[in-house]
Amino acid sequence: MNKLLPALSILPLCACYSGVPLADELPFTLTGHARVNYGHQDWQRPEFRDGFEFESFKLGVSGKSEQFSYKAEYRWYENVDFNTVRFAELTYHHDERTQITAGITQTPFGLQPFGSNNFWFSVNYYLGFEDDYDAGIKINHDWGNWDFQAAYYMNDEYNDAAKFSRYSFDVADDGEYRNKEDGQYNLRANYSARFIRGATTDMGISYQYGNILNLDTLDDGDMNAYAVHLRHTQGDIKVELQYIDYEYNLAAPEGQAKDRMALSAFTFPFLAATDGRTYSANLVYSVPYEFDHIESLTCYSEFSTAKGQGASGKNSSQWINGCSFGWDKLFVYVDSIQGKNMWFSGGPGVGLDLDGRQGTTHRLNINLGIYF
Repeated sequence: MNKLLPALSILPLCACYSGVPLADELPFTLTGHARVNYGHQDWQRPEFRDGFEFESFKLGVSGKSEQFSYKAEYRWYENVDFNTVRFAELTYHHDERTQITAGITQTPFGLQPFGSNNFWFSVNYYLGFEDDYDAGIKINHDWGNWDFQAAYYMNDEYNDAAKFSRYSFDVADDGEYRNKEDGQYNLRANYSARFIRGATTDMGISYQYGNILNLDTLDDGDMNAYAVHLRHTQGDIKVELQYIDYEYNLAAPEGQAKDRMALSAFTFPFLAATDGRTYSANLVYSVPYEFDHIESLTCYSEFSTAKGQGASGKNSSQWINGCSFGWDKLFVYVDSIQGKNMWFSGGPGVGLDLDGRQGTTHRLNINLGIYF
């Protein structure tokens, strides 16, 4: 576990800051970032408690023609020593209301494009329900105030459950709990309205069903998940609420526990509850004052928790308070993170009682990135 924890100090996460063209003469748009990270983790041994290091380098490419557009992104992570694709997709624009996207593309589930504003995301990210990318095809259709999405994914982005070096969190084969995503359907509907003058309210529901192949029995289990989500923006204040209910029915070998499964990303697998509920609530304030150099100053308080069901279930949570701001091409996140029984915050897993570190931990994280 001690070897695992230092590596977790630079988990990826937010890609919320958009880039600009590197050179106007190129026939496509090239974007990227180079980021460094400082972290203080109070649960670590003294020699691992503080650290300042290079975090990641990213390159992205995008372009469009009359009816098609494309985009792809690849990342290199230094401290955990791996590189990975985040997405690679081609979109056909049938008309102004309907688009069809194929490739490694974001699954339409929950608040989009993210259910978080901090650098570390919510517990939903670590369960594969936020900023998740898989290989398949997706249809998006706008109809008045409604936005509908439907998708089918053949498998995860690498079609290899034993490959832990990835950006998205997926069902994994850790050598003991050996399962694999084997076909997944997604449906999402969102309604955008102006119930209050000067405010926008987005209300939506999402559903996900997938086959889960057990690599020992070669039988299919399945999973179901649904989400109810709301985003309300009024002036400089934004409120985001989300509830997710999920359950995996695994075709595990006789005698193996079915209340847990392996998930993985960023080179490490971990265990999570197969039956759970998650709750998240965000309060975000975009500071309206004008500064000489600082722009887009945003502060937030974001709480999320995963409640594992059954005898081995146990709550995992994280509460993040922080601010982000831009300064020319520099973008900075300053986050104070309190975690409890939460995998990336020193805990042994998500939603389970695994007898590991279950007390409240604290992490101070400062991420500085040059974006182009």
